Amino acid sequence: MKKMLRKLVPVAAAVLLLGTAAGCGRTRVTLETYPDTVAATFGDTKIYLDEANYMARSNQYLMELSYSMYGMDPATMWQSDLGTGTTYEAYGKQSVMAGIYQTYVLKAKADELGLALSEDEQKKVDEAVSQTMESMDEAVKEATNITEARLKEFVTNNALAMKAYQEAIKDVDTEVSDEEAAQRIIRYVLVKDGEDAEAAKTQAEEIKARVEGGENSEEAMKAIGEENENFLYMTNTYGEGDIDNELGNLGMSLKTGETGSVYQEGYGWYVVYCVTDFDQDATDREKPDIVRKRQSEHFQTVYAEWVEAAPSFKVDEKVWSQITFDKNLYVPETAAPAASEENGAEPDESAADETTAAESGAEETTAAE
Repeated sequence: MKKMLRKLVPVAAAVLLLGTAAGCGRTRVTLETYPDTVAATFGDTKIYLDEANYMARSNQYLMELSYSMYGMDPATMWQSDLGTGTTYEAYGKQSVMAGIYQTYVLKAKADELGLALSEDEQKKVDEAVSQTMESMDEAVKEATNITEARLKEFVTNNALAMKAYQEAIKDVDTEVSDEEAAQRIIRYVLVKDGEDAEAAKTQAEEIKARVEGGENSEEAMKAIGEENENFLYMTNTYGEGDIDNELGNLGMSLKTGETGSVYQEGYGWYVVYCVTDFDQDATDREKPDIVRKRQSEHFQTVYAEWVEAAPSFKVDEKVWSQITFDKNLYVPETAAPAASEENGAEPDESAADETTAAESGAEETTAAE
């Protein structure tokens, strides 16, 4: 469910910004009072800070974990600029509220349509909540003080939102022809320009002749790519419209067994060999992606209509501004003890294997996910 919401957040964000209630000054709240503190409203429905904080902290932990896996220091990430004048923290918090808003729009639609969880779906909710409470990282538990009962409410709402989503896309055509999904396999040898563009062109012509002469197997072309530090071998599988440049267009124009060459500004000469202009296995793998794209596009249209009819959504910034990411929840195992003390938490050796409720809980509530 959360994966679906992430993809749809931009639509919700646009509406969210229109309903933000900014305030001057703050009303200080503590973690114990979060369940009684209103962070936002959806029409007459009150959304409490414990829900918003739980979503924020789950997201914070996952992002810090991902950041660390790429070898970067999560201690510096939140105040980094995205290049748009917005910090990661501001963007992350906006995304959280946008996701909450979207869930409430979809859940309200589910209620309106009389959609309810089946016995099997409710069982999946219960299992997801139980598993999430058991696997939740201690840092997230401490930062949210979440109870099993409240978590069950959140996961149930997500499950009902997913039912509304499924209702919106139920009439989308799921049949995809081979022609629409057709994928081909292309091999390349790039001859980089280097310091002598003319020499690179000559080398590319020689390689093209060799490929046309029979050196076109993967092993042969890979070997050619290793003959010179200026050469690079690659292979790619793609279909119509996937690569919109001269190189991609050349690859799409070739028939099985044909060879061509093209110059790409900033890179050099590509010798292109078409292994096959139709690969059935790759084509079959592409079909679900095409269906998902159709469903997403159709949903965006339907969802926009639902948003128009939805109650107003307002965020109490005096409350929401008190949620900050100035203390990391995930501390890399390699962090020095001093760094751990500075962040107020000890490294969790099992952190990399943990999955928070925002992922496992919501995603296991329906068969659709």
